[in-house]
Amino acid sequence: MVSPDQKVMLDVLEKQRQNQLQVDRVLKIVMPVTAFLLTVICANMNIWSTILTFVMLWVAFYAVGIKQWPLWHWVIALLVYCLIDNVLSHGTFKQNQFSLQFGAMFIFLGIFGVGRRYFDRWLMTK
Repeated sequence: MVSPDQKVMLDVLEKQRQNQLQVDRVLKIVMPVTAFLLTVICANMNIWSTILTFVMLWVAFYAVGIKQWPLWHWVIALLVYCLIDNVLSHGTFKQNQFSLQFGAMFIFLGIFGVGRRYFDRWLMTK
């Protein structure tokens, strides 16, 4: 036996779940495209850097945007990746290239990680 208050709550939760699935569908299309465009900007000038930057961005975007895993874990993963990529691509650490690469990747990761919550709230008010 379901009370009227429980019925209203279940309806609201079902609407929220449907909205989250809709945001997931949109983000599953937007994230790879964004990862590719950002890879073109951020990757160092070799094929392995390009491929691995794309994979790293796509996985990180998916983790913080769809799975909603902790953002700071993926910031640390990006930091470590950028350090390794910088040293392997240039033979030595180059501060300027590291700052550009990590800065751009960090900003977009933050947009997906923090923005997801705002997308969900925005659809609930619609």
